[in-house]
Amino acid sequence: MSRLSQYSSFTPDPFSDVFQAFLRPIRQQADEQNPRMDIDIAEAGDKYVLKAEVPGIEKKDISVQIDGNTVMISANKEKSSEATEGGNVVRQERFWGHIQRSVTLASPIDQAGAKAVCENGVLVLTLPKLAGSQNKTVQIE
Repeated sequence: MSRLSQYSSFTPDPFSDVFQAFLRPIRQQADEQNPRMDIDIAEAGDKYVLKAEVPGIEKKDISVQIDGNTVMISANKEKSSEATEGGNVVRQERFWGHIQRSVTLASPIDQAGAKAVCENGVLVLTLPKLAGSQNKTVQIE
């Protein structure tokens, strides 16, 4: 997504946008290589269902922490590839990255009843709401 800004001759560095535009393709390539975690959240009565896409990440590398109504998912991703030709290594690449998402929900979560399942690159969290934690509407007098 491009950023539209208005030119002003009073800026301290009028050429900053020129340099930003020059580096934009390099930044876009770096962003595409970084691991992402897209999430979906649905509220189903007395629970939340959170789905997080974590393709290529093993279960042992995923951590889920619940603190009141905040859920934090973090994961480490390691990837390596090697191309050999005639028994000699021609190319070897390694990648390591850490991704983290934090979500604040409307109601506190019952930590004891929370469940997590990870299959086919999708982490599904079933997060029951804490009993007796109804949102309250206050009337203005």
